[in-house]
Amino acid sequence: MDEKKEKSFKNREELIEAAMIEFGEKGYENASLNNILKEAEISKGTFYYHYENKEDLYMCLMDIIGEEKLRFMSKEMASMNLNEDIFTILKAFIKSGMKFAHKNPHINKFTQGFVREWGSPVHREILNKYYIDRADYLNQIAKKYGFKNIDNIIQRAYEREEIREDLPKEFVINIINYLFLNLHQIVNPKGLDEYEKNANYLVDFLRDGLAKKQ
Repeated sequence: MDEKKEKSFKNREELIEAAMIEFGEKGYENASLNNILKEAEISKGTFYYHYENKEDLYMCLMDIIGEEKLRFMSKEMASMNLNEDIFTILKAFIKSGMKFAHKNPHINKFTQGFVREWGSPVHREILNKYYIDRADYLNQIAKKYGFKNIDNIIQRAYEREEIREDLPKEFVINIINYLFLNLHQIVNPKGLDEYEKNANYLVDFLRDGLAKKQ
């Protein structure tokens, strides 16, 4: 997409907000582009000048959300004590993630719709396209904000001998990422407060199973 066209796009914010709500409430397949354009008061001609189709809009929303969250989390990390153990750091990440969700209700709504479709054929297809097509972009914004993901935190935990030595690092990285990515599916929380409570339960569960005994 042409970035200059995107910057000069009148009613862009209205389009982004309407799209996040529509996709969040109905999911990708059931979301109506006509409803989005009507709500944002944008003509089809204007839309197709800036976006190829509904999928292109959806992917652009993922770009926006990804960068907004990285920007927010990088600031949050600057105030974290990264000398704490990995489980304390994970709980601090959860708390920061909840702050981001409360601060950005439209993004949170989109994310809930995204999670509901997790694992469906259309969801897998979009994710595969997104992470291939946007690989360079994702690497650039990660470097831009100096973000350290869970993999980096786990690596550091092994170096500090916080995790059991009998557990392979790759296994621990995969299981932690899987459980956090699928937590919505496991506990089906009814709101942010319930999600936060269960996410902290998950960290306690991980601590009991992974922490090196003193």
